Amino acid sequence: MSNQTDCEQMAQVATSSALRLVLSITTILCFLCIPSCLYCLWRIQRSTKLHFNSKCIFITHNIFILIHMTVRITLHGKDLLNYFGPWISGCEIFPSRTRCELRIIYKLSAYVVEVSPFILTAERFMATFQARHYENRFKWFGLLLNVLHICIAVLFLWLQSSGNFGEIIIYYCWLASTGNRYYLNIPIFLVVISQLVTIPALLYLLKKNERFRETSLGKHATLTQRYQIFENLRTLNMFRIMSIITWIYVTYNAAATYIANMYLKSMSMDRQFAYIEVVHCLPFYYLALSFFIYREDRKPRSQFVIKVTNYEPNYFNDLQRFFDDAFVKIKPTHPKH
Repeated sequence: MSNQTDCEQMAQVATSSALRLVLSITTILCFLCIPSCLYCLWRIQRSTKLHFNSKCIFITHNIFILIHMTVRITLHGKDLLNYFGPWISGCEIFPSRTRCELRIIYKLSAYVVEVSPFILTAERFMATFQARHYENRFKWFGLLLNVLHICIAVLFLWLQSSGNFGEIIIYYCWLASTGNRYYLNIPIFLVVISQLVTIPALLYLLKKNERFRETSLGKHATLTQRYQIFENLRTLNMFRIMSIITWIYVTYNAAATYIANMYLKSMSMDRQFAYIEVVHCLPFYYLALSFFIYREDRKPRSQFVIKVTNYEPNYFNDLQRFFDDAFVKIKPTHPKH
């Protein structure tokens, strides 16, 4: 049962201008993310240029973005209704334990999003070094990566939850406690490490596929092999944007969380909650990611035209040689009279 001090503390949280402003802006951004996410899912599903495995990873990424935004709208929307609604005592607006359990889904979906570049790098490694047979095969590998994707996120959530020993925060739905803060830093550290592995791996794959493309022009590579190399480069260019923006977000999140763990207790409770929501700026990350990927996808096709102008003769010369050889083989020989 809540005592009078708890009720006064809850009233202070509910009347905080900083927390109200942060929750309002975050909720608006979440609403903006939903149509963007649905559009991305539609484009990914209809795309004929993405491999099945890449599609699986991008779809998982966007589905959990959608889940994250929906949960945040539910949590923040209910808080804002309570804060701005009619109430006399803070005891009337304590968040329910059941609603706060949604914060688990909130955090799980965030981990899935943060791990996505690492999983996509693993998929592109397979696509690069199995280019000869990858186009219509290895779908099992994509499904396996999706299972691994979710399992890593669940592991990170478990590591964070294992530190939740201490008093339960009843003023705001927040997946944290006064327990051992070092447990909370382990998932963040692992996410940062995964990003540090992803960036050099991405640069390596881009250079490797460029060399494969140059080599394929001088050899009699099949159209399937050339298409797979082109598809690798196209996916990696999109992934380059995703990796850079995710790296910026993860680095910011890690640095801000580390600062929070050191100085959070010196802040008032309402400012603690506002600060945590600013740290977890996933809606802003997704809107920025969508904007840059959309801009990349809509770029003028001048680069494509240049590549076609340079490489088109090679394709048609190979095709001409193929038909010439076939014509020589089937050309009938007439006996001399």
